[in-house]
Amino acid sequence: MSYLTDPTLKPSTRKINDTTYDTVFQTRDQNALILRVHMASSLAIAAPKMTLVGVRAVHPWIDSKMRVVGYPRIQSDKAFVSSGILLAQAVNDVVKQLQLNPPSQLVIVDAGLKTLQDSIRVVPGNGHAQSNGAGRVNQQVNGNQPPSYGSQFRESALQQHKKSLYQLQQDEPPEYQLPPHFRSIIKLTDQEIRQQTATLQNLELPTPPSTIQSHSDLDRSKMTLIDDPVTHLVPTLLTLPVVQEISALQHTMVESNSNLAQHNLEKQPELEEIHSEVKELQGSLKEKMEEVNDLQRKMMELCKPMESKKILHKLKKAKKEAFEESEELAMEWLEGDTGANVNDFLDRFLEVRTVLNVRAAKMERLERA
Repeated sequence: MSYLTDPTLKPSTRKINDTTYDTVFQTRDQNALILRVHMASSLAIAAPKMTLVGVRAVHPWIDSKMRVVGYPRIQSDKAFVSSGILLAQAVNDVVKQLQLNPPSQLVIVDAGLKTLQDSIRVVPGNGHAQSNGAGRVNQQVNGNQPPSYGSQFRESALQQHKKSLYQLQQDEPPEYQLPPHFRSIIKLTDQEIRQQTATLQNLELPTPPSTIQSHSDLDRSKMTLIDDPVTHLVPTLLTLPVVQEISALQHTMVESNSNLAQHNLEKQPELEEIHSEVKELQGSLKEKMEEVNDLQRKMMELCKPMESKKILHKLKKAKKEAFEESEELAMEWLEGDTGANVNDFLDRFLEVRTVLNVRAAKMERLERA
């Protein structure tokens, strides 16, 4: 960008954001001013906007809001594009005009700029006016040379106050902060109040018309904004930079939403498959949890102590089964159907009878307990 690489502008310019920059310069009457340049998204179709910040003043090129409106080449987008000049040339022309023809009735309303102005006019320690910067401006004007407001500003102010608000000789400018006057109440002196009053009295505000003659006889249907080739209302609106930016932003957002929706649709089969698998796992988990609950209930039933009556009943039943088994063994032995010898019969019979006697002893102990 020519503005940021210009050898004259670069030393006195700092970045506010990606589209806004401040250029500090000194006029021939030793006043420090700040020109804020706001660049459009595309300089090929729109002119830059320039404003004096931190001051109130009167100048043929400046309106009541301190906007630069008198420079013909940036008065409209068409004039800027047709002129074919670079942004650096436009800023140089405006700064040179304000340097050689300083604004009148100047009132500084920014505390940081006020401090900077005081540091330029007074040399610390002796309180005398500093004429080095002004002399150089006068020499340049008399010699018809373009004023070098970058180097002159550094020599007259920054050598005395290196920690001032605008430290232009540093490699990296300080982070931008809101001026103090945005957070505090400004107290003006009587002289400043008179200057402010004079400035307001010189403002010529147009009186708004009570009726619009060209539209007073039109009915509602004819006043509707339509794409009419005669009125060209809608085509005119569509050529405005702000409308084009909003339209481009709308198109970008619609395209982004469309791409995101398409991406989601492509993921739909995979998501449906995962959803189905999750549902199956949830069903399987539910069945297994029911089985675990049943087993836990059975475990609790088995682990809890049994009542004495139930134990006696089971022991009685088991005792009877052991007695019948021993009697059956004895009958088989007597009838000679087993074919076993005496030792085998005795071992089996004594084993069953031992179980019978143990169960009988347990029943007796429970009954006595």
